[in-house]
Amino acid sequence: MMRKKIITYLLLSVILVCFGGCTRNEMPVKQSTSKTKLDHLIIKEVFYVGHYWYRDVRAWGMKNQNQMYNDDQYIAIFNPTNEVKYLDGLALCVNAIDPSRAIQFAPKDDFVNRYYGASGISYFPGKGADYPVKPGQTIIVAKYAIDHKARFESELEGEDLSMYGGLDDFLDLSKADFEWTNINYDPGQKNNPNVPDMCAILTSTDASDNIGSSYDFSRVSESNGIALIKLPWTPEEFKKNYAETKDSKGYLHYITVTSSAHGDFYAIEVPFENVIDCITICPRRMFQMRPSKLDRGYNAVTDVSFSSMKKGDYPIYSGLSLQRKWDGKKYVDDNNTTADFEVKRASLSRKK
Repeated sequence: MMRKKIITYLLLSVILVCFGGCTRNEMPVKQSTSKTKLDHLIIKEVFYVGHYWYRDVRAWGMKNQNQMYNDDQYIAIFNPTNEVKYLDGLALCVNAIDPSRAIQFAPKDDFVNRYYGASGISYFPGKGADYPVKPGQTIIVAKYAIDHKARFESELEGEDLSMYGGLDDFLDLSKADFEWTNINYDPGQKNNPNVPDMCAILTSTDASDNIGSSYDFSRVSESNGIALIKLPWTPEEFKKNYAETKDSKGYLHYITVTSSAHGDFYAIEVPFENVIDCITICPRRMFQMRPSKLDRGYNAVTDVSFSSMKKGDYPIYSGLSLQRKWDGKKYVDDNNTTADFEVKRASLSRKK
């Protein structure tokens, strides 16, 4: 009898050790195999760095200066399942934490292990089944669904285009499926009226009927977290209940930061169970902290930020994107951006 108890105890100990060894921040370490089947939409690619360009002014005794154009950003969403999925009720959001900056929270304000804290959310239109994503289909969501080369050149009307280099690589995204900018409140004025727009989670109208947006998904920076989520509430519910009151906690929280180098900020509470997929982007030498326990890694096209990079190095990274790895049978999804993504030439690059 005693021997049986000892054996049982040892087995339980081994199980507990194994379980503890595969858990970090309360999340089990996911390790997929070639037989693992994905049951949800995934973020397949993120193109955010844009393309370099320059104006040749050497004939005037000046030095050429490389610049970056990144209005041709896009995100690719893929359906790896065997059933039709729908974008209706889904949204893209950006995390409120910059992973290249280490911050200390006030007690009870550290949300990293409690919910996905978003600083901006834009949702797909639709009433339930208006925007299907078929098995094996890729949806392109662009910042601006336009031919960026043609648009840029049109803004140079009257100038000698032969003096400009790099423009031939600007993407043609005119066939994208969605834009995350919205024509009703697009500050860049580049929105394509023929392509469906995503909508900011909160809008308001002034006395002149001008629409303004708040907490929207506006751009992909070189250091942030991005998630595809199922909205926990309707936009109408969010507008009515997002603010904290004496009687309600609300969905938008004021986050107090105690580290002196960084200021307080707001974060929208998105329950972890509403996060379908996420990715953490951060220059590889600058990573400081995880924005969410849902992602065990990070990745980027660059090692350092563009602000600290020599402009002569811009062409090295121009046109590169983060793309989900393919293991020969399926796309890898281990909840680890470091292992799940690799740097490759943007899939929508112009053919040469």
